[in-house]
Amino acid sequence: MADKRKIFCEGLAKLLESAPDIEVVCTCCTGLEAIERANEHQPDVILIDTELPHCSTIEAMQRIHERLPNTNIIVLTHSEADADLISAVKAGARAYVSKDVSLEDLIKTIALVAEGGVVLSPPMASRLLAEINLLEEDKGAAKAGGVSLLSKREQAVLSLVAQGLTNREIATSLFISEHTVKVHLRNIMGKFHAHTRQQAVALASKKAAI
Repeated sequence: MADKRKIFCEGLAKLLESAPDIEVVCTCCTGLEAIERANEHQPDVILIDTELPHCSTIEAMQRIHERLPNTNIIVLTHSEADADLISAVKAGARAYVSKDVSLEDLIKTIALVAEGGVVLSPPMASRLLAEINLLEEDKGAAKAGGVSLLSKREQAVLSLVAQGLTNREIATSLFISEHTVKVHLRNIMGKFHAHTRQQAVALASKKAAI
């Protein structure tokens, strides 16, 4: 874990260690320390603040991602700026989560990310998908072989997948059948040439960062 506020970092570490499947191997307060500790421990997941001193968070993430591509990074933030979200995804973030998140949801996020998933809060997922469509429109969207734009319903489904919801939960949330959810997911995966729902989210995130 890396956060410029030592008390916050150590307090959250103790809370997370109450979860049976989580072991916090170290905490630190600067970007340079985050890079050094990551190289030393090679953790499955890193929780990182957006305002680290002595090497920016984005630079630290880029260097960690380059050296440890199998280490998954979760950004904990108070920022709701689209530019910060896109920069974090481009630097290798697998999750971008508000610091207002509940402990229960944070633990779920860590578990999903550790398994290769991508997790975004509802507003962030919506903005990221909107950014993807804007980028496609700017490119003309008529390019042969290009990725088709997502429909509004497909955006909604992918947004909920990014939040970690199951097909049944997505169906309930959108007032559609579970079968319809599966159809939308199949279309989404086809458009992104993805083999799994989580891969579709990951590819969508990367596309927004191009």
